Amino acid sequence: MAEKDRNQIPTADFTSDEAYLSGFANSFSSEAIAGALPGGQNSPLLCPYGLYAEQISGTSFTSPRKLNQRTWFYRIKPSVTHEPFKPRVPADCKLLSEFNQSKSSATPTQLRWKPVDVPDSPTDFVDGLFTICGAGSSYLRHGFAIHMYAANKSMEDCAFCNADGDFLVVPQKGRLWITTECGRLQVSPGEVVVLPQGFRFSVDLPDGPSRGYVAEIFGTHFQLPDLGPIGANGLAAPRDFLVPGAWFEEGHCPEYTIIQKFGGELFTAKQDFSPFNVVAWHGNYVPYKYDLSKFCPYNTVLFDHSDPSINTVLTAPTEKPGVALLDFVIFPPRWLVAEHTFRPPYYHRNCMSEFMGLIHGGYEAKADGFLPGGASLHICMTPHGPDTKTYEATIAQGNEAGPHKLTDTMAFMFESCLIPRVCPWALDSPAIDPDYYKCWIGLKSHFSPEGTKDPIEARENGPKDSR
Repeated sequence: MAEKDRNQIPTADFTSDEAYLSGFANSFSSEAIAGALPGGQNSPLLCPYGLYAEQISGTSFTSPRKLNQRTWFYRIKPSVTHEPFKPRVPADCKLLSEFNQSKSSATPTQLRWKPVDVPDSPTDFVDGLFTICGAGSSYLRHGFAIHMYAANKSMEDCAFCNADGDFLVVPQKGRLWITTECGRLQVSPGEVVVLPQGFRFSVDLPDGPSRGYVAEIFGTHFQLPDLGPIGANGLAAPRDFLVPGAWFEEGHCPEYTIIQKFGGELFTAKQDFSPFNVVAWHGNYVPYKYDLSKFCPYNTVLFDHSDPSINTVLTAPTEKPGVALLDFVIFPPRWLVAEHTFRPPYYHRNCMSEFMGLIHGGYEAKADGFLPGGASLHICMTPHGPDTKTYEATIAQGNEAGPHKLTDTMAFMFESCLIPRVCPWALDSPAIDPDYYKCWIGLKSHFSPEGTKDPIEARENGPKDSR
């Protein structure tokens, strides 16, 4: 527990060994004071220590048990104790949760953005958020939005609450110290964090300038992908997902502000206490983080390049089997050993739409131009693949290229069955790369009617004796 001056960056509060609970979709229990959790029931007439019982529901009450998500908080004051919500002034015109022709555009063109500069003026996580693209509607509870953020200061005397959907935050520069109603999370570049719909949280920036990506999903939650023929192990292990342990603030906090995102618009309400006053909690609807270095990749061990779906960390499925509202896929360090194979990703047109980001290092399919903190968007059925330099360098190695390990890299992809519309400020951004298309223009024809039909067969059989 703590009484904290929210105007100070809490350097003494967060530690590298914060207490976490491990597991994915588990039912957890945590208490900051022993005995604060009621025994035998959720809502007794009098809770221990005079606390209030309050439930947060991530699914409908009648959802099947295996899908039902909810958590009980035991807090010093209930979250209902606040003044009425009012539209935030000034309004944030660069956050969207409704994607139609009035505020977004359709384009089949391949798009790429350079890293966005961190602003010079004081900007916290909320003010640093801006939408790149998305599809669907938060009101209709189906769709997604992809945002980016660039910030340089901690949130002060305020907490953010997203009523529209779940946030999956991918830091690229600068650590995030995130305080939630369940406890505190330290999230570094190379880790990701999921902040479920409705949770109140505050973001501190211990390293100052910070930048990253956010995927938001409406009407559903992330889950681990099925492993199918892989079996019982591999990819992201449930035990490597970490949930914060109970931690609370108490004391008077005059003019504390709750910022609520609702339908893509921001509203504010005042209260006189910190929302992080939860002394104990239990349930399975919780924020969590994951270290991408713990991902166990699978790959080709003989020939051909595996489909990127083999690298899925989390998925938000639709009712159609095998079709995702949004997949979170990573491209981590790994060995490339395929024989007689073009090892980078193949040229492709996809019924899904792909948004890519780069956390650090380089990406195997783009020798130039795709930088850490940058992004690209390849929309439904628009062709894409390795740039000219990557292609030429790969085929120049021939079939004698030995095993090669990709190192110093961590790229990722948000992939969706829905076709995103792009925000006007993303299309007009000074960070957009107008010459992106040129990375493929240099691809030349290698066709030779007199050449070998099957290069592999020719290599194995060797030259023929013409005598």
